[in-house]
Amino acid sequence: MTSLKNYQLLCTALLRSFSVAYLAVVTAVLAISGRSTTAETFAADRPPAFVPLGAYLSWERTDACAKANGIDRWADVARRLDALRKNHVNLLWVTNMDEVDLPRLIAECEKRDMRLLPSMGAVEAKVDWRWADDGTYYNRLLPQLVATAGGSSTLIGWVLSDEPLAEHLPRVETLRKKFRELDPDRFTTAVTMWPQTPLVPAETKLPLVVMDLYPFFGPNDPNGPHTDAASKGFFRNNMTAMMKAIGDGPASAWVMGMCFSDIWGPREYNTEGHLIGLPGSYLHWRCPTLAEMRWQVWESFRGGAKGFVCYTLAPEAPDPATSTLPPADVAWKEVLATEPTDLGPNALTNPDGSSTPQLQELGRVYAQLAPHADLLLRLKRTDIEAMSLEGPGAIQGFVDPDTGARYAIVVNDDLHERQALRVAVPNATEKIEDLLEHSVLPLTERTLNESRNGTLMLDAGSGTLLGIR
Repeated sequence: MTSLKNYQLLCTALLRSFSVAYLAVVTAVLAISGRSTTAETFAADRPPAFVPLGAYLSWERTDACAKANGIDRWADVARRLDALRKNHVNLLWVTNMDEVDLPRLIAECEKRDMRLLPSMGAVEAKVDWRWADDGTYYNRLLPQLVATAGGSSTLIGWVLSDEPLAEHLPRVETLRKKFRELDPDRFTTAVTMWPQTPLVPAETKLPLVVMDLYPFFGPNDPNGPHTDAASKGFFRNNMTAMMKAIGDGPASAWVMGMCFSDIWGPREYNTEGHLIGLPGSYLHWRCPTLAEMRWQVWESFRGGAKGFVCYTLAPEAPDPATSTLPPADVAWKEVLATEPTDLGPNALTNPDGSSTPQLQELGRVYAQLAPHADLLLRLKRTDIEAMSLEGPGAIQGFVDPDTGARYAIVVNDDLHERQALRVAVPNATEKIEDLLEHSVLPLTERTLNESRNGTLMLDAGSGTLLGIR
């Protein structure tokens, strides 16, 4: 591995030395061909023609988990990428990525037919010092970074910031312009928290708006929703706000949902790989149940998103020292754990790299959606007259602008029980097709001035895609 590391360092050094020349060549080619990156539209200006069924990885965690397990980092990475591929994940969103490791990660993703979307450790709009001297830092860095990526079709875009605040959005827009000049065939984006997300379409020209939504807080947590109703309302209301902000604009939306637990203070892993909050710990977020994993994905697509990325792939590395940490130093001491509390898996994979039940369930939903990716990408939300839903769920109408065909996505809002949901459709409807089950819902006979009805059975938190014919 030492020789490989030296080889990577040598390649990076060579790329650095040729970065200025690379930029000059790009500029010359554009000039000769008559292309202007400011006057024309390029792939960098458009939402990706791709439906991500993705997972998010914090790059530094692979090294920490590898050391805890006594293996090489790339062995740990391979285990987790294999788990993703087995569970139908088609995109890896990686943050805090090192440039020296980027070529190999591109190759590892390519072997598994998986796309890569990196948030480079060296590129972050929030870091103040990097903007000194009119952005000289980025003027030097970005050409070499684009050169490192080369022409790989595996690396599909660049992440410019992870949870920027409102005051950072002008910097995000500046980075977008810089990448557009250097890499016009790749899109750029940023992931924002729910308060900032509605500002993104107004303050930037990012072709893709990504919002992280983590709706399942710990029991009695005063800082976020921790009941079924509150968690679903939080998620749904912020989805609505994002889609309203985008409106009829050119940007698309993705959602970054959750599969993690977050404990402040004393904690330890049990033999199942679950993270346990010990007495005195603050139970900030809990891992979603399998039904909640399903619900997040389906509700994202029902709400109009064109993709879903799940945070996070690798857990915090086991560390015996965490079990003896002092109680969490927070103002809300009345909610600190008084007994060991199991918050479930800490991520989509366990510390040893194996899949959690949550990843396996996510994979089942991804496998259902993947055959319909092209359709999901085309669909536009619309109101279908006389269409409604009876029961604990939600329905949204869609139209395929290419064909005029109508569709609906239905979600079971009951996170504990399978439910029979009654779908009402216009009287003129000939049939309702369940595209996932490859079946037709029996409809009531037509009567004068009344809608037709069909009954749909959905597991807790599950959903489906219907064709309305």
